[in-house]
Amino acid sequence: MPPRKKPVEAPPPIGDNSQVTDNDLIAENHKIEDLIKAAQAKFDEWAKPHKARINEIEALLRARLTERGADSTKTDAGTAYFSDLLQTKIDSVPLLFDFVADNWDDLGADTKISLPVGKVREYMYAHDAQPPPGMSISYFRRLNIRRS
Repeated sequence: MPPRKKPVEAPPPIGDNSQVTDNDLIAENHKIEDLIKAAQAKFDEWAKPHKARINEIEALLRARLTERGADSTKTDAGTAYFSDLLQTKIDSVPLLFDFVADNWDDLGADTKISLPVGKVREYMYAHDAQPPPGMSISYFRRLNIRRS
């Protein structure tokens, strides 16, 4: 893990904006974020009754389809239909690992495991910055700007 450096106020770059400081850029960022937040609040207020009507329409269509025992309805304006989505959750890691091991020929190539980033960091801290066997790492730097 690369060491953290202290923030440094860099001199402005050479060019047309050479008089613009880091402070100016951060202040402008906050101003634009405030404009976006205000516009989003106005939009959300405008959209509220429309979203409520969409919910009513969906409830009516859901009730009509259920009443008919239908999975869909197709009209000139479009189609409304139910989708049955499957969501999974692991309740017992040991049981799942045993199942995958017992069915490796069918499931092995599709099996994925992962470790939480915090556990990988702990391992790396204790092992000369080396990731666990079978893993590789990369770093991504994101710029965050927050208020003082």
